[in-house]
Amino acid sequence: MNTQLTDLMNRATENIEPVTADLLERSVAQGLRQRRRRTALLTASGAGAVLATAALIGGGIQLLSSPADAGVAAPLTKPSVKASTKTPPATVTPKETLATLRSLLLARGLTLSKPETWGGGDFAGAAYVVDDGKGAARVDVMVSGGGEGNPCVPVRSGCTTLADGSVLYASPVSPEYSDGRQKQYGVVSRYVTLYRADGRNINLTSYNGPAEKGQPHTRSHPILSAAELSDLAKSKSWKLPAVHTIKPSSKPSLKTK
Repeated sequence: MNTQLTDLMNRATENIEPVTADLLERSVAQGLRQRRRRTALLTASGAGAVLATAALIGGGIQLLSSPADAGVAAPLTKPSVKASTKTPPATVTPKETLATLRSLLLARGLTLSKPETWGGGDFAGAAYVVDDGKGAARVDVMVSGGGEGNPCVPVRSGCTTLADGSVLYASPVSPEYSDGRQKQYGVVSRYVTLYRADGRNINLTSYNGPAEKGQPHTRSHPILSAAELSDLAKSKSWKLPAVHTIKPSSKPSLKTK
């Protein structure tokens, strides 16, 4: 019985190698190879996993000091991140446009009321009801980054080319209604458009009543003349939006609203 048991144990362990330094080193090397394969699979999971795995491999190689595995420990170069020096495009808010309109009108000794703003982004608009003691009337402005047609293409009456290449168009006085309401309300207006070479433009409109429509006129003519509107449009105080890259439509849009 003892003889058979001893014989069985010998046969079961005859192919087992003793734990030697060589066997330990080969086991560790096999572990590193498996880790490298796992690293290759994890690469697609993100840069964070790659860096972490590379750090583990580098530590194991330094411990083993194995020349065959030295290439695995090559340091990963961290990409340099440069600060962006691109200047953000200029912009203007309706509130800023209202403030500019206010300062220009107050400089003419006019009384202002009922401030109004609209727009934002590619354009900004503002308006006041203005009174010079002879009847309250609306004055409004719109500044645009572009996208509108040049009012002086083709050249027509009311167009002037300025020294900087801009063109100034001053419209004739025209009624606000094309039906029987014109007789009821009697509102008329005139406007000017300063169209810059880069497509940006400033549009100012003057009325002879406190509103564009829906309220009766208070005076026979718009409160500001074409010359006065032109002076306002040429002021250096206006801030304009960034240049709008959309091409203008084939039909010019001349009115501010």
